[in-house]
Amino acid sequence: MSFLLKICSSLASFTVAVQSLAWAGPVDASAPQSRSEVNLQAPSSDRVLSPVATKAAITASPETRTESLSKGMTIVSEASKYMGMPYRWGGTSPQTGFDCSGFVQFIFFHTLSIKLPRMPVNMSRLGSRVSREDLAPGDLVFFNTRGGKFTHVGIYINDSQFIHAPMPGTRVTLSRMDSSYYRHRFTYAVRILHE
Repeated sequence: MSFLLKICSSLASFTVAVQSLAWAGPVDASAPQSRSEVNLQAPSSDRVLSPVATKAAITASPETRTESLSKGMTIVSEASKYMGMPYRWGGTSPQTGFDCSGFVQFIFFHTLSIKLPRMPVNMSRLGSRVSREDLAPGDLVFFNTRGGKFTHVGIYINDSQFIHAPMPGTRVTLSRMDSSYYRHRFTYAVRILHE
């Protein structure tokens, strides 16, 4: 089974789960808000993404959740087209190769015209924080791979899998968050597609 077919198959069951969320009531909004004030503006509109909020602050309508899932699946589909592209430190395009944040930045801009900051730490300050259990396609996942909280970023796909440009000498690939390497290095996740 091809990579894209596997994704579509697992996302089909995910879609059913998301649709069932449409009948869930509002969540507790008592969790503290982030103090960060980093904004993100999409170049093709006046839309500005908010700084990081907690999951509890998200009270999206069923229509918004469905649209968010659709955007996430579009991001995942586009990202899968670059599987096997070589890692290049500082790389931000298919012509040069990608580093982790260059890959994420390219995919979001190329797919949805959303301009993300260049560095993972700045990406981590956008949107809403998401727990590991509530990850959805298109969420950004962050890892501590070099002694810093946000030294690596990837795009969550589904079923504990994410796509990323790992390190020099590798290529854009799919990895598991529950692997022996990434399990203890996961630090944070944010969702920017609910806006």
